[in-house]
Amino acid sequence: MIRPKLLKIGILIFICCALCVISNVSFAQAKEYDGVWFLGFNLHTKLFGDENGKIVRQAVAIAIDREKIAKKIIGDDTVPVGIIPPRMEGYDPELPPYPHDYSMAKNLMRSAGYPLNDKRLKNISFLMTDGERTKLIVDEIKRDLINLGFDITTTVVKYANTKEWEKELTSGKYDMFVMGYKAGSIGEIFIADKSTGLFHKFTCFKNTTNEADQQFFDKYSVAVAAGFSPCPVCKPEPEKAPTTLALLQPLFYSNETANAAFFQSKRVDILIEEVSMLDENLKASRKDKFEEIGRIILEELPVVPLFYITSL
Repeated sequence: MIRPKLLKIGILIFICCALCVISNVSFAQAKEYDGVWFLGFNLHTKLFGDENGKIVRQAVAIAIDREKIAKKIIGDDTVPVGIIPPRMEGYDPELPPYPHDYSMAKNLMRSAGYPLNDKRLKNISFLMTDGERTKLIVDEIKRDLINLGFDITTTVVKYANTKEWEKELTSGKYDMFVMGYKAGSIGEIFIADKSTGLFHKFTCFKNTTNEADQQFFDKYSVAVAAGFSPCPVCKPEPEKAPTTLALLQPLFYSNETANAAFFQSKRVDILIEEVSMLDENLKASRKDKFEEIGRIILEELPVVPLFYITSL
């Protein structure tokens, strides 16, 4: 059996902060998704990983108002159910959603042996970045989980400090965390120069400072279609197409770098290995395998999807 190549955690994207950088750039394109933002559980902890851990994870998923997060905080009408976003290979619109129901969640917690005033629910550690919308999301999660008796203490890492974030995320010190993950390349902004007919990477020193000559693009192919050529100095490259495998493998294959929940499933590993060897033309087989992975993730709940990430 060949071990799939590790995918670096560098594809992690702190979308709530990254969007602020390009909030003033308008792109005319249909909404598409290429990633997911989620609440993750540390399955190495007793609370979320012991024999009753799945019940606790289900209680948390039912307590969180994901519709409020997606629609009111993010401004997206699509409320996630499964881990695979719409339009991506293996998306299953028939997956049954977890309801938002505090009474049901409390009953689940009691059945798992955690009454409302249980001391083991105090001082639950939570890792997050410092993006403005990240704070709003975590505040909402904290309010929802207070109803189950959770007392959450947050540790905040600056979103720009990627090394510190990776270190803390993979340390296993925290009970819960929130993060986003995009499949394929992270969205990049290209700046075209109307006076030269070239387009550049955002950080290229050849970029013109004349705003009248600037034109912004969020895709290499769109810049080329508009008649611009890639800069020979900074050499912008086409983005890698987002794939479902590129989304699922880093997050859920055993021991992958971005598997911060420490999720392990022999069946998921086998399915990922099988689909990685399937020809892309075998669409039905690939779809079946991705859908099965999606069902397992929804059942086991190593993470709770909060909203899908729109392609940049």
